[in-house]
Amino acid sequence: MAIQRRTAPAPAAVEGVNFGSMEMYVQGGGMPEGDYALEFSVLMFQATTQAGVPRGPARLGVQVTAHSLTGSDEKPREQFYSMGRNADKSFAPDPDTGKGLVPIPGAPAGTLPNSTNWALFLKSLYDSGLPQGVFTNDLSVLDGVWVHIANVPEPEDRKSFAPKTGEAATEERMGSGMVAVVTEIKDDGKPWEGSGGVPEAGTPAPAAKVTKVAGKITPKVAPKPLAKKAAAPAPVEEAADEGAIESAAINGATAVLEASPDGVTKLLMRTGTFKHVSTAEGADMAQAVIETYFGSDEALNAVLGQLGYKVSGQKVVPV
Repeated sequence: MAIQRRTAPAPAAVEGVNFGSMEMYVQGGGMPEGDYALEFSVLMFQATTQAGVPRGPARLGVQVTAHSLTGSDEKPREQFYSMGRNADKSFAPDPDTGKGLVPIPGAPAGTLPNSTNWALFLKSLYDSGLPQGVFTNDLSVLDGVWVHIANVPEPEDRKSFAPKTGEAATEERMGSGMVAVVTEIKDDGKPWEGSGGVPEAGTPAPAAKVTKVAGKITPKVAPKPLAKKAAAPAPVEEAADEGAIESAAINGATAVLEASPDGVTKLLMRTGTFKHVSTAEGADMAQAVIETYFGSDEALNAVLGQLGYKVSGQKVVPV
């Protein structure tokens, strides 16, 4: 079971926490291999036996909820990644968001050990292409990331650790010394770029390949042609007026629906539109499209209606 420890540190001190940087980490069970959409929560976790008896002390760390991308009917899996046996002496979960850390006043340390399961998991994200600086002290920027998870052997220098040495005590190890880490971040599953997301229960798995069908759809109202791009495009805030954003959205949605004329999930419509617009007109325009038309079904229908489609629950279907 997970327990939340609340503290009341001075708000200004929160700004100094950056546990998204590997410089924060100093030396001091597994999940089945597969493709998942991940969600993250910072909390105090109390391990228990199968009989529900508490085992060992509570630990500060990150609870990862993994939603399968290959079988939408599977129940989400949860894996706790500890930050070390002494981490809760210096930090606590952010009581307002549950997505970051707050420092404990007068704490003995301002860093975290780099030998823990959470440090290894975070490093695997960076090794798989997570841009530096995207994540500092707010895990919500990573919610919905699409990854491939594999179980790898724990580092050799950790196998000889005894509980008395500190941060990689026995409960840090899973099974025969294996740790579930990220080995790939999917190109269409990067929430910091506007893609990814958590699949809705009962919807088709978003990682499934889409089979292209010959022919093109004919929109009820022809989309506005895209303006020719100059060698050095002007910033979106100067050139992307409402009409340009609408035109980009229509072209992006058209590309998605040409590949799947019978309809797609809203999640695939969002990620596919972002990817097409980003390729055609840049990431700034793609983000403007997402913010303008994917915030509500009503806004999205304003574009889809011109193409002969509409939102129906969690899917986009022909009218």
